[in-house]
Amino acid sequence: ALDALRGVSAVCVCLFHFKVNSPIADIPFIKGSWLFVDFFFVLSGFVIAANYRDRLADGMPIGDFALLRLARVYPLHVVMLLVFIAMELAGMMLSAGGLMKRQPFDDYHSVASIFTNLALVQSFGIEGRLTWNHPSWSIATEFWTYLLFACAARWARSAIDWWLALAAVACETFLLVHGDHGINVTHDWGMVRCVYGFALGALICRWRPRPVAVTGRRRAFATGLELLTAAAVIAYISLVSSSLLNVGAPLVFAIAVMVFARQAGAVSSLLMAPPLLWLGLVSYSIYMVHIFVQSRFDDLLKIVGKLTGTALVTPVKVGATHFDLVGADPLQGTLFLPVMLALVLATAALTWRWVEKPGQDWARRVVQRRKPAEFSQPPLYSQRPQF
Repeated sequence: ALDALRGVSAVCVCLFHFKVNSPIADIPFIKGSWLFVDFFFVLSGFVIAANYRDRLADGMPIGDFALLRLARVYPLHVVMLLVFIAMELAGMMLSAGGLMKRQPFDDYHSVASIFTNLALVQSFGIEGRLTWNHPSWSIATEFWTYLLFACAARWARSAIDWWLALAAVACETFLLVHGDHGINVTHDWGMVRCVYGFALGALICRWRPRPVAVTGRRRAFATGLELLTAAAVIAYISLVSSSLLNVGAPLVFAIAVMVFARQAGAVSSLLMAPPLLWLGLVSYSIYMVHIFVQSRFDDLLKIVGKLTGTALVTPVKVGATHFDLVGADPLQGTLFLPVMLALVLATAALTWRWVEKPGQDWARRVVQRRKPAEFSQPPLYSQRPQF
């Protein structure tokens, strides 16, 4: 159920980023779906703590843990960065022919920011904006948070819960007093945001419920609780995403994780349908490829529109910023939306098969050769990154 929720959340983030001329884009829930990044952080802390806290405390090498986590997130990050760089190089040729509106390698695609992205430090305030593959800011913060957790699990041991609670409270307080955006920070204070959600997820893992099979009144109660939780999450995202109350998002998501970790109700049963589990499997790829696919889809529509003389996009100006909405009218934009989603899912399936899985398998083979006993037991929950 948690795997499936991660997949659904990745699709919601994808819909949030899609600039489309459709009433769907104006739904408050979709407009607030950027908050699902915080669900990923909470779920990541929960999953990593369930699988590694005791093993790290018992002596699992931090280097092995770091290799496993790096090999899981870094290959796709680098591949997508190279793809974006290739597009900028192609843009240099296009701009020479007057076919590209903006200047290649602009502030959002600078040569210097290539190195901060490679070093996974693009969310430490070094850059004044999101650069290259924008969602990668959260991957960078999560990797360094993994290492902080590994050190805490090794040396804090029985006191780790106090450190996790202190970290969560400190980060929440900082985000409340830092500015007007609440938890909506990325390239500047993204690390604080990640530690907040991750620490909370790792903390609640101590009281994690095991999946249980129930019938009768207990199943009816569990189903009601799942429905109530889902409704509360939807309402919260729809109503408070643009206010300082968004700082409470990790707390709301922590409750959702605890509820659905039991897998006791009918909603959990629906979430464990094969298509939704597949979404969970490729969720990281969905998260990492969707900006690129959406941008190329927009480019394709512009080219087709020019060749056919048909309007397929809507030019928009907000202040000094010019951009296009996919679709010349709301009906056309709504029809294009499932096409975009299909392209994202198809691309995600390819990157999962040829980039994600090989990287993870390689790291496991390396670590198992060193300490095969360390990994003899299956994980309690999915060890995939929560994106």
